[in-house]
This record gives sequence, structure tokens and C-alpha cells, in this order.
Amino acid sequence: MLIFGMVTTLFWAGDANPLLWSGDVEAVLLSELADGMADGGAESKLARVEEVLRPMFNTLPKNEHGNLGRAVVRYVLHRFFVKKHGWFVKGLELAEAGQNASSPTAILKDLVPAHVEALFEQHLDGRGYGLRQLAILAATLEHLVHDEAMGKLQESYQAHEVLPTDLVTENEAKKIIRTYMASFSSFGWHDTKIWLEDMQLSVRYADRGVSNPFVRGDLSFTRIAHVVEEIDDRYGGFQDVECQFLKERLLDRERQLPGRVLLSDFYSKGLDGQFTESVEYLRKLGALDESDPKMPPSVVVPNYINAKANCLGQGKSSFYLICCIDECEGLMGHLEREIALPTAEPQRIAAVVASMPSDTMHAPRNLSTALLSRLDAIAERHAGQVPLHGRLFAQWMHHAYPNECQYPQTAADTSSQAAPMNAPKSISRREMTSYVKNSPKVDELLVDNYDLPWMDVENLLEDYEKVPLQAAEYGFWSFLRISALLVAVVSMIVSMARTPKSTLASLNSGKCEEYSV
Repeated sequence: MLIFGMVTTLFWAGDANPLLWSGDVEAVLLSELADGMADGGAESKLARVEEVLRPMFNTLPKNEHGNLGRAVVRYVLHRFFVKKHGWFVKGLELAEAGQNASSPTAILKDLVPAHVEALFEQHLDGRGYGLRQLAILAATLEHLVHDEAMGKLQESYQAHEVLPTDLVTENEAKKIIRTYMASFSSFGWHDTKIWLEDMQLSVRYADRGVSNPFVRGDLSFTRIAHVVEEIDDRYGGFQDVECQFLKERLLDRERQLPGRVLLSDFYSKGLDGQFTESVEYLRKLGALDESDPKMPPSVVVPNYINAKANCLGQGKSSFYLICCIDECEGLMGHLEREIALPTAEPQRIAAVVASMPSDTMHAPRNLSTALLSRLDAIAERHAGQVPLHGRLFAQWMHHAYPNECQYPQTAADTSSQAAPMNAPKSISRREMTSYVKNSPKVDELLVDNYDLPWMDVENLLEDYEKVPLQAAEYGFWSFLRISALLVAVVSMIVSMARTPKSTLASLNSGKCEEYSV
């Protein structure tokens, strides 16, 4: 077989480098992947994914092969999808750094053949993932999401008694796309419909070279699928407008606490029906600050904004939820590009942060003595260097950007939050009114001198197994295992790339009852 013959040209490049693929093998793989992509260019897609991943990859702790281990791959993939799409991918949820030891390839279970998942896992447990392997896994997951979306789109066609093999008009396409979105869009439906029309026109303009303006009903399933794919990729950014509105409402208060709103103020605003979460539920979300016995409880703004309770799409995708875009992700990304190493001296970090603005912090600015002292204290624990991906530095970033960066939980916090809870998610208007009325008066002096909580608990993102490869593993049997892995990967991608074609070919002409949107 031609592909197997090409795969047998693989070779090990030595202990210092990851497995290299020959140019011919990768060309075949990318060609097959391109067949299933709306925009065609698989190589350019992988290049874009690598470009997004590279700053994180450069600054993350590596194993002895220069690659990323299990926990670190999970961390990277989670941040990648949050940053690019606002997707909270199920199965990649982050507990405290390094605490979640489940495999990042587990998301492939039941979606690819079992032996393919096993080979992905073996490669991860062996040498780990380099940048290229990481990009391919991320692109594979995106492709699986795309395939699921195509199934949902076919259901929308059936709801309007249209076959995916039919050409449709602009107006028919508009109805089909609205039906597709109506299953998971829950805010501002009027604005969402306008945005959908803008997306449809934008993609149509980009595809103007392949359409015939003189033919009525020239929109194929493939072209509408392109619109849907763009909608899924960009909807996270669109719905983040609502997240910013929540943030503005929480920060618009008379008593200013850094990154917090007193629970009494929270419920005072909740009397209009927006902020109604119970104390127990806020505690479970990790959004309740009860650390200072002199102060009444307060809601941690970035922890509340980024909680799963504010995510959309519970019934839309089996892969992900649409959540608020983490503003701290952009700050960390800039810091990683500037530092380009897993650790740095505190002076270097302070210089970058002092020049880095956020939505609520101006720059350049002079960092406080307390903030600089905290950074120095972290460095003292780590031989003069500050690890960028540990709990203490995440806590420091919350102090530096209290309205954008979340306060990191400890293992004890996450354990208590994961426990079953019978308490109600929300409280009644009557209970909120009573809480606001009976809340103790807060001394303004305490508010003016409030200091963010600090827990001297570290946890580094280095929870990967270092499995040194023995010299014998560079031999013939290792070569065959790796060849089998890449054959399986090629087969899987070929299968995924052909899914839209095979799906269309097997569609029956059954009609479903139409509903209006």
C-alpha cells in the first residue's frame, strides 16, 4: 500500500529531537486532511495552530525529551480552545495545576477506533508531545467538533424538509442556520439573528469567486457548512459581549474592593433578577471570598464571570460549552511571548507586567511594594526564578489584575467544590431582600485598606511521568510501533476527512416536521 510504503521511511532523529516524519508522508496526511476542510489548506491550518500554541509551548516545563507530558498537554489544549473559540472543552477541565491526571486523549474515546486512541496514548506516555504532535491533536479535536456540527446541520435541513443534496436560496439558508443556532443560543436572540446574517453575508462575499450571481438557489450544503463552521469558531467572541456587561455591572458600585463585590451589593443588584446564586452555590463555584474574618463575604468577580454557570450550549455540543473568554489568558499569552522560558527572574516579570495594560489596569504603571515583595518571595522558593505556570504565580497575577485574573483554588478548595451539594442554585427575591437589609455595615476604613488574600500554597504544572527510553527502544520494534501509530493516524484522518461525503451519500429522504424560528 502506498501510504504504508511512505510511512516506512520514518526515522528517529536522536534522543534530543522528537520523531520526524518524512516530507512525503506528511504531504499525504495533509492532503487527506484537506479534503475534509471547508477552506482546503490543511498545512496552513496546522501552521496557524502551531503559531497559537508556540508561545505556550516555549514556556511550559518539558520532560527529558524536550516534549510535553500528560498534565501539561491537558493544560495547553484547554487554554488553546478557550483562547481561540471560548470553548470549555469537556474532559479538559482544569482543576488546580497538575491535579487532574486523566489523559487529554480520553476525549477521543468512542470517536475513533480503540486502537488509534491507544496509540495516541502510548505516544503521549512514551516521549510526550512536541509542538507538531500537539498541533495535530488540537486540529483533530477541532475536526471532530466540525463533524458533530455537520450532523446538527443535517438535522436543521430535515426540520425544514430540505435535502442536503439540494441547492437552496439565501432566504432558505438563513432559516436553516437560525434553526441550527436556536438549539443553544440563549441570550439576545434578536441581536444573534442580525449577527448570523452578517456572518452569512461575510462568508458569501469571501466565496464570491465560486458562486454564480445569475443562478437562484446556488447555495450547496458545503457552502452553508462553511458558514456554520465560521459561526462556531466566532460565536464565543460574539457572546462575550454579555460577559463584559456582567463584569461592568459587578464593578459599578460605590464600595470598591479589588476584584470583588460585597455579597450584600451582589444581592442588591440581583433584585432585578440577574445575580441570584445562593451562598452555597457561589462557594461551590469558587467565587465566594470568606478569607477575612473582619470582612463580610464577597464575590470574586473574575471567578464568577468565568464560572461554568455562565456558559451556554448545554444541548448544542457533546464536546464543549461556550463560556466567557478568560481575559487573563490574553495577559498570560503576552507574558509568555515576552519571556519565552518556563521561569524568569522577578525583575524581568515585573518589567513586563508594569507595561502591560488590561481592561481595568492602565499601563505603564508602578507596581506596589507589596506586589513586588510577593514576587520576590515566590522566586526565593524556586532558587531565584519564578515559574510561570504554578499556583503562586497565578495568585500573584490575580493581585496584579484582580478584575481579570481568577483567584486560583487549592486542592482542598476543589475537593470541597466537587462534593455533592443539595443546596439550591439560587435564592428568592425575598431572601435577597432580607440579606441586603440585615447585612452589617462595613467600616469604610476596612474597605480602603482591604488586602487580597494570599495563601502560601504552591503547585507546579510538572505532574508528568518521566519515562526514559532505553537504547534498545531505538531499535526495530520501536520503529514498527511508531510506523503503526502513524498509519493509524493517517487512516483516522482519511476517515474523518471523508465523513461529509459519506454522510451525504447515505442520507435518506425522510421529512421532518418544520418549525419556525
